[in-house]
Amino acid sequence: MRKFGCILPSILGLPWDLHRLLPEGVQANVATLNVRNGKPGEHEWALSAMRRAVDVLIDEGSEAIVVQGVPVAARRGLAGTRADHAALTADRGAVPIISSLGASARALLATGSKRPLLITQYNDEVNAQIATFFQEMGLAVAGAAGLGATNASQVNTLRAADFERLATTALASHREADGVFLSARGNLHDTALALQGSINLPVIEQVAATLWWALSELGVDSMAENA
Repeated sequence: MRKFGCILPSILGLPWDLHRLLPEGVQANVATLNVRNGKPGEHEWALSAMRRAVDVLIDEGSEAIVVQGVPVAARRGLAGTRADHAALTADRGAVPIISSLGASARALLATGSKRPLLITQYNDEVNAQIATFFQEMGLAVAGAAGLGATNASQVNTLRAADFERLATTALASHREADGVFLSARGNLHDTALALQGSINLPVIEQVAATLWWALSELGVDSMAENA
């Protein structure tokens, strides 16, 4: 059994797309940081708690680690996030580790997308930070639209249909976009596939993107077409 680790900022809500997308012979080890969404100081807590989560995942046999939690990586920026992650595994065999934003940017580039439209659960401030992160990875972001959620209660009211409607509306104003990035806590894989079929552009959502990256690190490519 091949294993990779997944670090979540707050909770693991079931059912979850990652479970049903896992190919046979691959196990996802999940750790959470118990971050309270939208509370002051929680980004700093996430960074301080991450080392213990990494150690647990490596102890359990994880051969690669993906870190969810878009706002933390977006705020730290590409260079800061890479430095943080490298320090976390440097004395544990340098196990490969990446943020969900980094994996999503790589997935977009792998599809040939260079000017993605960002569709997220976040507000304008976080979307601007995501856009900067993507630009640092070589993507010329076409634009960003968010649903404005800033705390757990607001996030929990969002549904997949909200993202599909937002994407359809935003694409009409950003015709230069050559791909779409969907970012949310919830399950958006089916929404991504449906939207991709209707707009004939690559649509990357972060859970599938992080799985795609993890499987590539494990040398397993049976799910690459779903990322």
